[in-house]
Amino acid sequence: MNSVLAEVLYALCSLVLAGTSIFLLVREGRSPVVRWFVASCLALLVWVVTLFLFSRSDDPSYILLVGRANFAAVSLAVYFGFRFVKSVAALPARSSDTWLLWLSVTISIVAATTPWIDKVELVGVGIAGGHETIYGPLFVLYVAHVVGMLAATLWLAFRSSDRVASPHRDQLLLLGWGTLATGVVSLLTNALLPYTFDDFRWIDIGPLSTLLFLLAVAYAVIRHQLFDIRVFVRRAVVLGVALSLVLAFSFDPIRRFLEGRIDKLLFLEHRTRRRA
Repeated sequence: MNSVLAEVLYALCSLVLAGTSIFLLVREGRSPVVRWFVASCLALLVWVVTLFLFSRSDDPSYILLVGRANFAAVSLAVYFGFRFVKSVAALPARSSDTWLLWLSVTISIVAATTPWIDKVELVGVGIAGGHETIYGPLFVLYVAHVVGMLAATLWLAFRSSDRVASPHRDQLLLLGWGTLATGVVSLLTNALLPYTFDDFRWIDIGPLSTLLFLLAVAYAVIRHQLFDIRVFVRRAVVLGVALSLVLAFSFDPIRRFLEGRIDKLLFLEHRTRRRA
């Protein structure tokens, strides 16, 4: 991939992941759906940033530290994504979720601190003369964990979409397809090609494929009210108008009036679909 284009896309991914996390955490930090999504975004942000740094340094010791952090972030991201989809489906937490969390954390610690997953990082070798990873003995089990969590997330999204009422059905389907797209691209470019064929030329594409997942989430937000974006828009408009009027003594009546008017103006289509 062209280096300039890659850097632009890396910056875009990082800004979207960080900005979305901050916005949702400030606005609706008490919501389980928001908390798990923010956790997913932050883990993906570490994945994106570490691979960007990995590809742009020639110091083997530094690359090894960054590469191991990269593997650790993915282990957490797949678990957080699983819990995010489960929260959207409104399914209760189970004891197995706790075990999966500890498994993901354990694998993340092993990946970050031992040579059992990422053994050595070489510079100036491989098909493209770039970086090459020598994998440790637990790399296959690491990939099995990642694939297993992605499969569980997809099963949850598509299976639950048949059991819940719209719009949650549409939200889950979008999240399922977004997870599938990002997962397939990432596994192909960051696991299958490097491990099987020693081909590291496409590793930039893996983290950048998070845009596919983010696009699916964005469409679910805008079109199907994931995170109840209607509330965010209404609050922003109401507070802006009320503050501009500087009428604190009658703020509550104005707020109630404006909320009703804005709901009618901005979300008529949404109410019409719900009545249909």
